[in-house]
Amino acid sequence: ATGRKLSIGAISASLFPWVGVQLEDVHLSNRSGFSDRDFLAVQRLHVKLALLPLLSKEVEIKHFEVVSPKVYLERHANGETNWGDLVSQGGDAAPAEAGGAEEQPGGAAPLLAALKAESISLNGGELIWADGEKKPMALSELELLLNDVQLARPILVHVSGKLDGNAFNADAKVGPLGDLSKLEPAKLAVQGQVKVENVRLGPFQDVISGWPAMMGDVNNATAAATANVEARPDGVRTGEGTIIVEGAHKLELGWKVEMPKPEQLELRRAELAVDGKSILDVKGNVKQLTSAPAFQLRLEGQPLQRTWLAGFVPELNTMYAGHPSPWKQIKFGSLVAGDDSHVDIRDLQLMLDGELVQVSGAVVYKQPDIRLRITTKDLHVDPWLPQPKEQAAAAAMDLSIVKEAVAAEEQAAEPDLRFLKPWLVTAKFQANTMFLRGLEMKNFQANISGSDGHFDLSPLSFGLSGGNVTEKASINVAAYPVRWTESVHVTGVQVGPLLKTLADMDMLEGTMEMDTNLKATGLSDAAVASLNGRGNVMLRNGKVKGFDIAGALRKFTNPGAPAGSQETDFAQLSGSFVITNGVADNQDLFMASPLLRVTGYGKVDLVQKLLDYHVKPRVVGTLKGQGDTALRQGLSVPMHISGPFDSPKIRPEINAKAIIENAPALLNKGKVGGALGNILGKPANGTETAPPADAAPQQPEKPVDKLRKGIGGLLGR
Repeated sequence: ATGRKLSIGAISASLFPWVGVQLEDVHLSNRSGFSDRDFLAVQRLHVKLALLPLLSKEVEIKHFEVVSPKVYLERHANGETNWGDLVSQGGDAAPAEAGGAEEQPGGAAPLLAALKAESISLNGGELIWADGEKKPMALSELELLLNDVQLARPILVHVSGKLDGNAFNADAKVGPLGDLSKLEPAKLAVQGQVKVENVRLGPFQDVISGWPAMMGDVNNATAAATANVEARPDGVRTGEGTIIVEGAHKLELGWKVEMPKPEQLELRRAELAVDGKSILDVKGNVKQLTSAPAFQLRLEGQPLQRTWLAGFVPELNTMYAGHPSPWKQIKFGSLVAGDDSHVDIRDLQLMLDGELVQVSGAVVYKQPDIRLRITTKDLHVDPWLPQPKEQAAAAAMDLSIVKEAVAAEEQAAEPDLRFLKPWLVTAKFQANTMFLRGLEMKNFQANISGSDGHFDLSPLSFGLSGGNVTEKASINVAAYPVRWTESVHVTGVQVGPLLKTLADMDMLEGTMEMDTNLKATGLSDAAVASLNGRGNVMLRNGKVKGFDIAGALRKFTNPGAPAGSQETDFAQLSGSFVITNGVADNQDLFMASPLLRVTGYGKVDLVQKLLDYHVKPRVVGTLKGQGDTALRQGLSVPMHISGPFDSPKIRPEINAKAIIENAPALLNKGKVGGALGNILGKPANGTETAPPADAAPQQPEKPVDKLRKGIGGLLGR
């Protein structure tokens, strides 16, 4: 029937006082095309039945013994198994012959209606499972014992053995079975205990996926488990137990479940502990287990310290090695519900160093479709921003050294974000106050939406330093590299506190207005070469600290003049720029000050990080309105700022044009005076000395000659 070879070494039988059959050395060959070994081998099969009860159609087993059964299960890489031909041999049952026994109600075999047995045992069993190229797994020394089997009372069952050399045992109480013709397995009463100790996980590494690196070498890891299970006649199932995995760390999972109905599971308790520290509690329920599972779970995490987590994630030590004040503790709790298609986040609460962040929303797996709403009252972001030790020390290092140290990192590869194209995203973030890099941002709001590879930030807005900032941005991840646009609108922001916070720079004050519109391709540093756009900046009613531009120009013409306050007030400082392929061009820098006007123009190469800029300050003759943009006829010394960002050079531009333009100021409109007058021979008291009587008459010196001589002496200083 099977097409396999069956061999029996010996058969013996007895009839009185026991009906007995004993088979020895039984072998069933393997399926063709599989290993050259037996599929099934049994050293001895011995059955003894009481004779007299058989006459009353009662089966009373004196002894049923199976000694050293060995089963070899094998599966090829293509899915073929060495038992598949056996389970597919089924066919229609042969009709009962005339005069045969009538079928009993319910279809139960009549001979088992009053089953009894003194003992049923299996000794020295072995089961080997060979799956493709994986290392075979062996269940050995298998023992099964049932004593005093009675249908009217519970049956005691003992099972023990070794799984790849790791011992396990189970004890259970089953039944009573009652009338076998009416037996309902779902309502069968069962009480049992399973215990497994010190199971070495190395032999199972081929079937263990995702073994965490923090647990060390799987070959040095062990597992243990205990479980108590109970099935009641009313259909209720309960169970509780503990699973322990020990490697570089000890993981312990304790659980307690109940199934009040066949399709419903109540999770009364699930606790996860790591190295003796409880970190997570889970409670909830799962419905429709076999059809469309749906769940609702409450997760409650315990406070976790960063220093403790670093024992499992050593990178945390590196990330915050140079941080002056990194975060200390995180805690979370959440209510989640869903099914095999999505999960609803109904109440996720994150405690970040005592600051509450609330999250709600949903995630659809297949799309995926992500919808989130995040709110918080106050949130300090700085403690959560990584700051490695070398980064913290960078401020004290020479910029050229820092540049070399991070050169490789700056050449980071362009990220490929095309996997995000099918994503749907809708996210909103709100914070009453967000603290970032020392900035205090009020009413912080961000809205993100995305579909078909297009993601929009519209808008990001917050109050900052007395004003407001609004930003809109979009990114197209369907293309590689990505393409993005950004626009920023700033109104009423006090630039002084902003620069002080961001760069510890106390050199500029004023109220800033700014608008920018930019676009580029790519997110790496190389993307700067594709940056294009325009913008304008306006500062009002401010000052430049640390440098008195007008005073410096006055001392140029009068070195003895007293020094004033080291700052330059202005009513307006403005300019616009156009960026073309990473090079910013500005042609209209203008600053209006009580005694000074400054204009400028030039280019800033963001790709090469080079400056080429011209600044032209001019001292005006009156205090006429600061907002007056008309240049006065005062002294002007143009300057050229050029070179790399980290070491620019500033040089005065003294040429014929500058000299001629400054002639009226240097000569006081033709009258020699001030420092230049002294240089050209005018006494300090303002009177002129008469020439000697015998001196030869001199020709009047032309103004241009006086100018050349004066400038030459002045520059000689």
